[in-house]
Amino acid sequence: MHKWNQSYGFLLGKVLQEMESKFAEGLIPFNINARQYGVLLFIQENPYSSQKDISENLQIDRTTMVSHIDHLETLAFVERTKNPNDRRSYSLKITEKGKDVLDSRWEFLTNIESEVLAPLNQQERQLLKDFLVKVWESLYKKLEVIKYERT
Repeated sequence: MHKWNQSYGFLLGKVLQEMESKFAEGLIPFNINARQYGVLLFIQENPYSSQKDISENLQIDRTTMVSHIDHLETLAFVERTKNPNDRRSYSLKITEKGKDVLDSRWEFLTNIESEVLAPLNQQERQLLKDFLVKVWESLYKKLEVIKYERT
């Protein structure tokens, strides 16, 4: 038995690498990457979030988040407005142009996922998603505890 196929990290990483590589090709015309697409999705689902909120929820360091938001704003995919409750922060909302990008690439993304996960039937895909969500939620709760303990 091979050791490489006994590592969850290796296997998950290779599946992710395949999905991300294919998805990246479809994002080239929009001049964004998969992480920036995820930021757009978060902003669409959580309008008027601050960069700090997005950074914490998506586990992206603040410096990287600033550069992502600067880039998305330059492309006119998001708008920054002063937060009326905190003048030091900005609220973000997606623009129509940003919504168009999300809408046009969503089907592309789901098609890639279906292609990569083709060896699994629908029930197996749902189980995989359920397991990944369970692990992510567990990790996220741990991160919240760690963040709380630091303050």
